[in-house]
Amino acid sequence: MTIANIVQSTFDQFAKTLGARKKSGSWYLAGPDSIVVLNLQKSSYSSRYYINIGVWFTGLGLAKDPKPTHCHLQARAETLLEEADRPRLEELLAVGNGRAPGVHERELLEALSSQVRPYVEAGQTLVGLTTSVGKRLLAKSLLDGDGQRLLASQGLWL
Repeated sequence: MTIANIVQSTFDQFAKTLGARKKSGSWYLAGPDSIVVLNLQKSSYSSRYYINIGVWFTGLGLAKDPKPTHCHLQARAETLLEEADRPRLEELLAVGNGRAPGVHERELLEALSSQVRPYVEAGQTLVGLTTSVGKRLLAKSLLDGDGQRLLASQGLWL
């Protein structure tokens, strides 16, 4: 298995553990208040991958399988992390990081579970956005006008 396949297959394994459903390269996880979209994107300029996270608020209308770029909230997982945690995830998402395949897979899955999963879980509900992780998700993401108005009506956005 190639390193690129390890990154993709480990990301897919992670999304499956969340209970997400795959369609057209993206993973969809429906929560009570939103649909969280996860997508692994290969850089055009380097040998690394990025994790895109989108949140579609179902209170603004139902959407079946929205693209991450069409979601009300959009973020790169790496930008959500604390500064000290970011380099490790970025290294694990890079092709050719020098790790043995089994070690790479295990370490990437651990990083996704400990560092990305909390943001996915926070994005599934409006209540989740009131937690410290949810507040960081809101602060570090792009939030469109519709999303801002919805969250403001719930007292979650100024």
